Amino acid sequence: MSKINNVLDAKIYVNKYSFDIIEEYEVDKKTAWVDELLTELEVDNDDEADFTAAEMTIKTQITRKTNNFLNDHLVVRAQLKADFHLPCGRCLFPLPQALDLDLSAAFLHESQEKQPEYAEVTTVFADNQEMELYFYHKGVADLKEFIHEQIYIEVEPFPRCVDECKNPVLF
Repeated sequence: MSKINNVLDAKIYVNKYSFDIIEEYEVDKKTAWVDELLTELEVDNDDEADFTAAEMTIKTQITRKTNNFLNDHLVVRAQLKADFHLPCGRCLFPLPQALDLDLSAAFLHESQEKQPEYAEVTTVFADNQEMELYFYHKGVADLKEFIHEQIYIEVEPFPRCVDECKNPVLF
């Protein structure tokens, strides 16, 4: 294990990582790409509404691995915690939302993307667990794309106020 780093780029270079060494990171909205994710989540909120600022923390472990089946690949595990607001699907009042996700992905070399065994699958068994399957291109894995996709799989697209809507102006 290494010390926890607070700088993690959205695009990570596979060759930067040594085999079987776990690199740990912890980033929040002070990191530009994390702030971009939060901004995108809250883009539909009313600018004049009063609500707390969004927060997101991502703790990540990245390891480079190799074996005969997957060859050279990157294993990414992340714990994502986020608090943000989404507009009610009826009255547009900003409703508090929370995410607490455990994420994992294996990034395989782009040459394997065309292999028949990966043609219709979205997961792969790597490092003793089933993980989301992604591919790195030209030695670069897109961490932001992975996190973005996992957030939008989990986020409720049109949350609703409980009981009556909180924004009576529209009714």
